[in-house]
Amino acid sequence: MSQLGRLRDRWLPGSIVARMSLVLFVGILVAQTLGAALWARQVADDEHRRLIEVSENLGARVGQTLQFFSRLPAQYRHVVLDQLRDMGGTRFFVSVNRQSIALNQLPPTQRSDEASRVIQAQLQAQTGPLDDLSVQFVAFEQLKILSGDNLMVDLPLRWKRFALVNPGDQSPVVVIQHRLNNDEWIYVAAVLPVGEAIQGSQWMTPERLWSLGLVSFTVLVLTTALVRWIVRPLRLLARQADALGRGQTPELILEQGSDEMVSTIRAFNVMGLRTHKFIADRERLFASISHDLKTPLTRARLRAEMLPPAQGEPLIRDLENLDVMVKGALQMMKEGAIHENAEPVELEPLLSQCLQSATVAGVPSSLSCDPDLVIHGRRLALERVFANLIDNAVHYGRSIDVTARDADGSIEVCFKDRGPGLSDELKTRVFDPYFRANHNPSTIHVGLGMGIVRSLIQQHGGTIELLDRTGGGLVVRLLLPLSHFDTNGNVEAQPQA
Repeated sequence: MSQLGRLRDRWLPGSIVARMSLVLFVGILVAQTLGAALWARQVADDEHRRLIEVSENLGARVGQTLQFFSRLPAQYRHVVLDQLRDMGGTRFFVSVNRQSIALNQLPPTQRSDEASRVIQAQLQAQTGPLDDLSVQFVAFEQLKILSGDNLMVDLPLRWKRFALVNPGDQSPVVVIQHRLNNDEWIYVAAVLPVGEAIQGSQWMTPERLWSLGLVSFTVLVLTTALVRWIVRPLRLLARQADALGRGQTPELILEQGSDEMVSTIRAFNVMGLRTHKFIADRERLFASISHDLKTPLTRARLRAEMLPPAQGEPLIRDLENLDVMVKGALQMMKEGAIHENAEPVELEPLLSQCLQSATVAGVPSSLSCDPDLVIHGRRLALERVFANLIDNAVHYGRSIDVTARDADGSIEVCFKDRGPGLSDELKTRVFDPYFRANHNPSTIHVGLGMGIVRSLIQQHGGTIELLDRTGGGLVVRLLLPLSHFDTNGNVEAQPQA
């Protein structure tokens, strides 16, 4: 596996539901974020275009106002201003002051600088080049008027009709001041209609974040429910496949879900039935072989006994070996496919019972086992495994020491003898059928025992390992899971009608 694959498996959740939900959630979140960014970009472009249009229009109108007052005789300026105020015009606030008013400007931005340049360009397009011209952006609450000591928001009620209308948002006020002569400055103030564009759009606002999170969360919940509904038959299939791998007869799974899932479940049901039928046919076949071989072997032995000893005795020995091998093969088939239910098995009493054969044979033996060790397995199969290993130690070794202990969720059982041991090559070949190190087949040891042991250990989900013992001898180490036959809960399956 590549480094990228290992990192992916390390950081991603284990279940398919969690993985699909996470991938979809991240994908939706990224898509919504990119969509929001694209939308914000379009909004920003629209705001910029509107800002330029409004600035051009505002600059043109203010330019006309400046041109009008600059040409108006000084003695009529205040008269015209009073008439304009009496008419209630509130789009512009115009006054003629003795000096320029110092204002608290808003922090400059790229857009405010651009709007200021557009307004000045439109002004000068109407009036020609102007000296002592200033364009400033001020918050409505900070707008100073008249002598500079008054704020527009502080005007008395009777003056409100002369003032600008409060925009009620973040729109700033554009203030243009221009020197008419040595003693007079014209002051024009107007609310910029798209003033919020001056500061730039805050596209990732708390409201948008909440909206983005709620939509993503809703999609995540719906996606998780959908994936769980789709994967549910797959979980049932996995449990039944696990039961089949543990040597149990799986139940037929109800065909449900998508078309692909129904086809998969149907194929698994057919496979389970075929596998069960194959095992049953194989057992019947070997039972028939056992029965059918008895008569010809007996007849051949009788005929061999009628021959002269020099010719009959070798033939009789061959027939005896053949009979032992056939019985051993049948025993292997029988013991390698034990049909019994799993149950809690206490190891200490079982090992003590199996060690009685060593006591009867007069071989030194010992047992070290925690009395609380319990394994969920098949009692008869475990008894045959332990008895076979103890019998080998009694036959080939000079003693047998058995230890059993808890090993991080598994049970380690070791059988130690003081026999001649095995070479590395023989440790792998000892599991082959009919293999016996430096011995011919006999009625006691045929060479199938270790193969049967490994088969039964594998049925329990365990492993077997042959090691050298310090000081001479052999150690057979078994590692068995505590609950191999527990398929993680009841399988929610129903037989097919």
